[in-house]
Amino acid sequence: MPERLSIPGFLRARRFLALSGGPEFYTLYEADTPETISGKEYLERLNTPTEWTRRIMPVFRNMARSVCRVAYSRGVGDGGFMFTGRFGFPPGQESAVVVELQERILPPLCDLPGIVGVHLCLADEQASTIPTFEKTFRASADLVSAGVVMMEGSSIADINTATRALERQLIPRLNGQRIDGAIYQLEHAHTNGATGGPHRTPK
Repeated sequence: MPERLSIPGFLRARRFLALSGGPEFYTLYEADTPETISGKEYLERLNTPTEWTRRIMPVFRNMARSVCRVAYSRGVGDGGFMFTGRFGFPPGQESAVVVELQERILPPLCDLPGIVGVHLCLADEQASTIPTFEKTFRASADLVSAGVVMMEGSSIADINTATRALERQLIPRLNGQRIDGAIYQLEHAHTNGATGGPHRTPK
């Protein structure tokens, strides 16, 4: 993470360990703009992977990596636990579902006990799928999710309550499509001075 944060425009990184669901690890980078995470300097790092990266990448499985724009973010700080819910949109309904999330579904979740942050991120598919030399070492292509809801909380119980509320509201709007959810515990945070939730550009 420190190596990534040495690139201009990268603001903060957090690493989480899965308590339920997966993938097993979740790393969240925040940047000034999506262009930072698809820009020349960052891509140069990906196209010149270290010897350590070359050795470990072939054993990675089921990697999900999305360069996103923040479509909604509200909160009072960071939580020790985080729910991530990855999903796709029904054909032709992305705009309508996003508005529903922004205006009706997500705001009440922010007011639930123990919830300190709620965020909606939308993937930039083009930026997420740029070919790099590093990717050639992985056993399979990265999964890119069109939408991601992240909820931060003070306890697993608080996160579980918020997750059930989200699923009740969102799954019907997805025409029954599942939400690929996981609950994580914060393992490490590294910052260049940014504070609060992912109010800029997570990856």
